[in-house]
Amino acid sequence: MTRPTSVEMEPIDDSHHLDKILLQARELSQPIIIDWMASWCRKCIYLKPKLEKLAAEYDTKIKFYCADVNKVPQALVKRGNISKMPTIQLWKDGEMKAEVIGGHKAWLVIEEVREMIQKFV
Repeated sequence: MTRPTSVEMEPIDDSHHLDKILLQARELSQPIIIDWMASWCRKCIYLKPKLEKLAAEYDTKIKFYCADVNKVPQALVKRGNISKMPTIQLWKDGEMKAEVIGGHKAWLVIEEVREMIQKFV
């Protein structure tokens, strides 16, 4: 069986949904990646398919999610402590452990995310 070349990130709707995701991740003792983005953010749009390619590389070890800061309740955005987009966070054991704040070149962001993942997987 061939591996997918990219894995679509599942959107997070609200804090309750994030709680369920974190609980499931804890049960599997797996970290998760959350891409905090906005549909109006050019860098976010450009980065998303690259993150989905990265998600395919870690298909069985880590699950990737995204949250559009304009479509989710502000309580969720506050919980992620998000001030800039894109922000890519790694959560493990129910808490945020590391983050990469994008805004520079996409390939550099992906390299930083890859390094972040390798520290926790």
